[in-house]
Amino acid sequence: MRVPEGIRTIPLPTMLPIGLVNVYLLEGEPLTLVDTGPRLEDAEAALRRGLKDLGHSVADLEQILLTHGHVDHTGLAETLRAESGAKLLVPESDRAIVERFEETFADRRKRFSLELTKAGAPEGTCDLVDDFMEWIRGLGGPARVDGSIREGDVILAGGRELKALHTPGHSAGSTCFLTVEGTLFSGDTIIREITPNTAFGGADGVSVGLVDYLASLRRLQGLPVADILPGHREAFTDVRRYAGEYQARFAARQAEIVRLLKQGPQTPFDLVGGLFGTLPIQEVLLGVTEVLGHLEVLTAEGLVVSDEKSGQRVFALAAASRPPRA
Repeated sequence: MRVPEGIRTIPLPTMLPIGLVNVYLLEGEPLTLVDTGPRLEDAEAALRRGLKDLGHSVADLEQILLTHGHVDHTGLAETLRAESGAKLLVPESDRAIVERFEETFADRRKRFSLELTKAGAPEGTCDLVDDFMEWIRGLGGPARVDGSIREGDVILAGGRELKALHTPGHSAGSTCFLTVEGTLFSGDTIIREITPNTAFGGADGVSVGLVDYLASLRRLQGLPVADILPGHREAFTDVRRYAGEYQARFAARQAEIVRLLKQGPQTPFDLVGGLFGTLPIQEVLLGVTEVLGHLEVLTAEGLVVSDEKSGQRVFALAAASRPPRA
């Protein structure tokens, strides 16, 4: 798909399973970068090289917009802001993740560790995931934020107006930007051929976030979107098709979880094994949070119930959902 004129894509390495991250340069006044990539030497070098190839430099940047607060999208924010003097704007609900990075990351890391333990993950697995989280921490850092982005804000960027759409689920503050022409900067809210993970990305800052994410998808389906410029992978069209595919995929996963629970009560980690088999350490947390998101939906629908035994959560089919005894 051809990216609209005046918008330039600069893919950057992340060293994460997701692969490259897309940052977008909007040429015109003010010269604006959407997302920054991780704090990684290779990513910074690729960004500087990409800007130079387009006839620009970091010093030319006048504005930086972030779609959400995850490190692969924010890690270079302070480096770029300090060098250019660009105004840094961050979705309101993710502002603390960027502005008070060390403190908020430490809190999230503790929560992830607790949730893994409660999910039934073995101690050794929890330790290895925590080591991976420490590595992830090195990809980010605090940045001085100049302003918050809220639902409905209209931001001038590269000579065009972007309307902010709060689409929580992937993170509490996840925000898409929609131009008058119908170009959607979707961040990680919608990505071609990937169903973004909801790792405690609920708007309330507490819930796993899949309920909010599904609501965000339904919202995007009803908007006049012509082109989607995602945070990862290629640009694409037809938001209705992809959002519909995501919803169908989630429904299939939930049906599979119900099938697995017909065999008897299980921990979330048991269900991860049943759904995905053995995952590499860097994907264990993603697997657990995906399962927790589906369980959150199924619990809200009254299909499953949970209990806590010896510090672990165990899920079972609700009485009305259990198959009749022979």
